[in-house]
Amino acid sequence: MYRTGVNNFRKILTVAINTFKEIIKSKILLNTLFLGIGLFIVTFVAYSFTYGEPSRIALDFGLGVLTISSVGIAIFIGVGLLSKEIESRTVYMIISRPVPRFTFLIGKISGLVLVLIVNILILSLLTLSLYFFIGGTGNALIPWAILLVVIESVLVLLLVAFLSLISSQTVAVLVSLVIYVAGFSIQSAQNTNFAKNIPELSGALDLYHFVLPGFYKLNIKNYILYEQVLSNTYLMNAVSYGMLYSLFLVALSVFVFENKNLD
Repeated sequence: MYRTGVNNFRKILTVAINTFKEIIKSKILLNTLFLGIGLFIVTFVAYSFTYGEPSRIALDFGLGVLTISSVGIAIFIGVGLLSKEIESRTVYMIISRPVPRFTFLIGKISGLVLVLIVNILILSLLTLSLYFFIGGTGNALIPWAILLVVIESVLVLLLVAFLSLISSQTVAVLVSLVIYVAGFSIQSAQNTNFAKNIPELSGALDLYHFVLPGFYKLNIKNYILYEQVLSNTYLMNAVSYGMLYSLFLVALSVFVFENKNLD
């Protein structure tokens, strides 16, 4: 059993590395270069022409770009999780060998996650370098914000990848975008008097909140920019929530792929 586990891990690692190399060759990280140039320009403008706190504006813009870039890449690479392999029939050759389907899928996901992490790390270093260059001060919440951006983008990646296994790519992207946007507004919708006064609507929103991801829990940018304090309990709960939901989506995707007819 131990030997089987080691062999499966090696297969997952091999698929992950090959997937990572394939995505890097597609030059998707050129996105990071262009966004880095945009960050430099905005930071220069904030430093030269903004009165008050240009460092706050630079950090606000940098974290925003970091989120948009990571989520955009997550959707782009997640929706094509298996499409290329199926079109080129590569997946048939792989699973015809002694490679369990779950190791292939987890390897693919791991490679895509690695791409996301590299993109986020590069943009984070650029953002923080420019932020401190124009006089920004240290904040213990900044590393937490970057970690939560990683978790958020991985969650989006897994969501769109799962949906692409059970529907077309177009539907997967559209539904993922709807769920992502709704995941930020669900709490506000629940707190409106309109929703509270209609039991059926309130129940539907509660059910949605229970089943689908609440992305608002992973966004702490306003706390960094204004309040600059947040309890460790909230931060740990947010990280745990994102990781557990991600594991749930991985398990769901594995189940679907194991039973999926690839013919």
